[in-house]
Amino acid sequence: MRILIVDDDRIVLESCRRILEAEGITAHTAENAETARAVLETEGPFDVIMTDIKMPGSDGFELIRPIRKTYPEMAILMMTGYLIPETIRKGTESGADLLIAKPFTPEELLASVHDAVAAVRFRTE
Repeated sequence: MRILIVDDDRIVLESCRRILEAEGITAHTAENAETARAVLETEGPFDVIMTDIKMPGSDGFELIRPIRKTYPEMAILMMTGYLIPETIRKGTESGADLLIAKPFTPEELLASVHDAVAAVRFRTE
């Protein structure tokens, strides 16, 4: 499995990368939406894109809208410190398969990645 992690917080990027790679998952990182787009152009598509919502410049919602159209088979997992009804609604309307609240445990991260992949399989069948 290949995952692209997008977050402006370096600690979150590295923590997620380490957790995923310990499970045998290939993880690429990007510090912002612009870098994520460049990585997608050169390395994509991925099985999963995990993105923070609140980032400088383009936010996670702006990032995933075109990704959902271009890569409908890619699972989209949004990470947020603001898991409120409005964020959930906006995330699903933007194309997220699943949202996870920060901070999360390694177990919650891995379960959410697998749940997002399962949601795509269900959605595309």
